[in-house]
Amino acid sequence: MLKLKLIIFILLFNCSLFAKNNNSFELESKKNIKYLLSSNYESLLISKANLEEYYLNNNYKPYWINENGIKNIAISLLNRIKNDPVLKPHANKLFRLEEVNTALNSLNTSNSNYLENLVKIDSMLTELFDRYVTYVTKGSINWDAFEMKLSELEKDKEIKASWDKYTLNKNPKLLIKRVIEENDLSSVFQEIDFNYPQADKLVSAIDDLEKIVANGGYTKIPEFKSLRIGDISEFTPFLRKRLSESNDLNTTCQNSINAQDLVTNNINTNPNATEEENKIIENLSKNCENIFDEDLKNGVISFQKKHGLFPDGIVGGQTLRFLNVTAKRKISIIRLNLERMRWLPRNLGEKYLVVNIPEYKLRLYENNDIKLNMSVIVGDTKFPTPIFSDKMSYVVLNPNWNIPSSIAKKELIPKLLKNPNYLADNGIDIYAGWNGSIEKVDSKEVLDSAILQDENNLQTFRFSQNSNKDNPLGKMKFMFPNKHSVYLHDTPGKSLFSYARRAFSHGCIRLSKPEDLLSTIASEDKNLSIDKANEILSNDAITDKSIGLDKKIPIHIVYITSWVDENGVLQFRDDIYNFDKMQKELLF
Repeated sequence: MLKLKLIIFILLFNCSLFAKNNNSFELESKKNIKYLLSSNYESLLISKANLEEYYLNNNYKPYWINENGIKNIAISLLNRIKNDPVLKPHANKLFRLEEVNTALNSLNTSNSNYLENLVKIDSMLTELFDRYVTYVTKGSINWDAFEMKLSELEKDKEIKASWDKYTLNKNPKLLIKRVIEENDLSSVFQEIDFNYPQADKLVSAIDDLEKIVANGGYTKIPEFKSLRIGDISEFTPFLRKRLSESNDLNTTCQNSINAQDLVTNNINTNPNATEEENKIIENLSKNCENIFDEDLKNGVISFQKKHGLFPDGIVGGQTLRFLNVTAKRKISIIRLNLERMRWLPRNLGEKYLVVNIPEYKLRLYENNDIKLNMSVIVGDTKFPTPIFSDKMSYVVLNPNWNIPSSIAKKELIPKLLKNPNYLADNGIDIYAGWNGSIEKVDSKEVLDSAILQDENNLQTFRFSQNSNKDNPLGKMKFMFPNKHSVYLHDTPGKSLFSYARRAFSHGCIRLSKPEDLLSTIASEDKNLSIDKANEILSNDAITDKSIGLDKKIPIHIVYITSWVDENGVLQFRDDIYNFDKMQKELLF
């Protein structure tokens, strides 16, 4: 019994001693923080006033240190910043990490200024946290400079391009409190960092490409006109090696290939070839590496699919250009696109639409599963589709087309001047004004204004095409009212979907399978009956019928030139609007 009392006494004494030491550390550290903030201390990354507010909110207690020294959570913060997939190449410069590391490495518990140095490190880490949260939530780009470039584009080339960047408004001073209380960074940054589908796999792709860079990079293929199945060429071994490096070709050639048939074919299809040239072909054919066989064709097709090229298995100029993009360049493209994912809402929605412009694709996600996947046509380079997020709120069946003034001026007026019956032949009426006026105007009045070049009067006329087989909106449109006046719609021009590059519209997005989108929405929306909708669509007398949706659907029109698709395949696309080129110069 006496022994038990002694143990309890010792435990209570140690606890009291610990509390006393802990209390002493808190008092001393607070005193040092107040002294630091009142001194001539030069802030590392943020204003001194901002730093003072952090500590005022925390009653001048430190965040990242305790009586045992630097907390583990502080090391986690440093590692996260150093390895951030977007910022990593620039982290040392952006966050002055060398100064932080020097301060950490010079810590000495026997030094009389140990606590003072420890507190200084705490302030450095607080500044790092503030700067890092700012980059994650607001992005790493000089957005004003980018918008200035867009303005110059409109002024110099009359190309009106728009990009609405989403900024996450989170108070870093509240976030730091959560991080310290939970002793965990992951939950906070999971909430504020990008949430784009498969983003984590895109991050992992950087590691794979960095290994390729470390091993000397991709094999560069010399310039040639074209290569296709049956060709025998000195350039084919370069192509084989390059495709093997990106896992598009996983087989080796076989000398058992009927090379003689290929040689004969090459000679017969080129009757103008000299005897010497035919001899070169014969010699090259002795090594199967030089022969463009079926396996190599399939490897080329695999590569083409990953880069949005027409998958014909022929290596022409476009395919060769993509083959010679370096692994280092691909890493920088990935980092730029991860950065773009930080310009999107973090909560994309339980059910939402994504239109990726460079991919020419629309996907409907529900609980992270893809419910719909279709090809789309987007704005031409002269009429770029704007990038923004909104919510689809209604659909229009058998729509009329209110033709934008810019299109009427540039395309309809010249046709009307040549053929006064053009509008009537195409079911286009003219109305006096854009405020829903039903007063029709005679085309002669419009012609007179056009001849007199009366711009003010021309802009008051509303050109509207009836719902008919020539109406470019087709049988339905999906509306999310926005300042850019764009929407999703059907199209009578289905043949254009056979192209790999589908930038043909004036900015709106044309759907290859609008009926599928309509039926998918109708299956879960009580306001939209697919049977009733089909009845309206089959009745040409019912036009411009709007149906409001019970559940608004978030839609995100994005510009992503590199991502990992639903099958886990790393994808790259052409920078059709030159946004990659513009934005990479304005980061950091």
